[in-house]
Amino acid sequence: MKFIILTLILIMMKNCQKNAVSITGCDGIAGSGKVLDSCGTCDEDPSNDCLRKVYVTNQSQDYVTVLNAEVDTVVKNIKVGFNSVNCNSFNNSETECEQNGCDWMTMNGIDMCMGATDNIGNTPHFISIDEENGFWFVTLMDAGYIEQYSLKEDTLIDRIEIGDLPSLSTIDIQNKYIYISRMNMPGMPSMSSATNVINKLSYSGNGLVNELEIDICNGCNSIGPHAISIDIHENHLFTASILTDHIFKIDLISNEIQWQSMGDDTNSNPNIITQVFKPIQSINKNGYLFITCSAGGDIEGQVQMYNSSNLEKIDSYNFDVNSNPWHIVVGNTNSNRLYVTLSGSADGFGGGEGVACLQYTDSELSLVWQNDNLSGTMVEPHGISLSFDEEKIFVSDRSNGKIYFLNASDGEQIEDLNLSITSIGSSTALGGVANTQNLW
Repeated sequence: MKFIILTLILIMMKNCQKNAVSITGCDGIAGSGKVLDSCGTCDEDPSNDCLRKVYVTNQSQDYVTVLNAEVDTVVKNIKVGFNSVNCNSFNNSETECEQNGCDWMTMNGIDMCMGATDNIGNTPHFISIDEENGFWFVTLMDAGYIEQYSLKEDTLIDRIEIGDLPSLSTIDIQNKYIYISRMNMPGMPSMSSATNVINKLSYSGNGLVNELEIDICNGCNSIGPHAISIDIHENHLFTASILTDHIFKIDLISNEIQWQSMGDDTNSNPNIITQVFKPIQSINKNGYLFITCSAGGDIEGQVQMYNSSNLEKIDSYNFDVNSNPWHIVVGNTNSNRLYVTLSGSADGFGGGEGVACLQYTDSELSLVWQNDNLSGTMVEPHGISLSFDEEKIFVSDRSNGKIYFLNASDGEQIEDLNLSITSIGSSTALGGVANTQNLW
């Protein structure tokens, strides 16, 4: 009797194994074992945790840090780019700098550690996320590449060289294109790209393809388009020259290019260097174009607001001359709020740093709140992003390695977190910040 029962059990086990092999997984493959996890993602391990992610570029140490957006903790550090020494990691120590084969020098009164061609580093700068198709992208400024990663696994899919100093990027999610501008910072030869072009790349699960270069000002002398944003509904791409203070609107269907001076000079020339407003980043929302202007000197840092249809200026909001407005993020479709980082005086010691919230109507910009470094810990706020529920702001600092978590309603700091990887070097400069709206 026992023998019969044991035989029946063995037969049942074999049938179960056979059935398991024949079961089609969520990927459409029989026996793959993949099922939908709690994120709705086809996964071999359904127990994998899902979380909303914050991505922060660690420019000087060549990493991207991934945070849990809900609890503000580090999930992982992802090494990006090529294996090389980034001398910017040693800006705090001359000894450390020279021990790693780098050169210690002083530029404009500021001590820094610099590298040559074989140890210049990658310098991850800006991150764009496509949640619809499941990818994220990072520009590698010093390496001259852009990389594509899986949003679920955070694994590298592809990298492609596009030329010197790729900086900001914006995505056409519907058509799977990414547009990339170049760095061109006034008075900083090591951070200046001699170009008039915007790179257009296509992407898929198989990687990146460099489709074309868009010359925004044919015949102009390397005016450095930097700010970049897209209106996917109208098929318009916007950029602004940080050197000549001009806005450019590119019709992506007809390739027609329209330009407009950011000043009051109706006879302005987009090929003449002015460096008055020094536009940094732009963003589109509900038919309006918003541009941060770092300005400086006798000119107040400001955010300018334009009608994106005809490029007529609607209004501007002025901060003080030391404010140095940098990156900007907007609320969802129903929100009329903008959030801006204020990097402060260019030397990092003159004040003006903080974060501000503006609101807009169809005719003006006005201040909701301004955090003038209330915690006393900010040095040079840089990147910024907004949580999915618009209750929290994530702000990076390019001088002390910290990310700040602020209350979006009033700008009060909740906490901060140092993202420095101490085993690499003593200096950490953080760059762009981006976060997911959904669980991944």
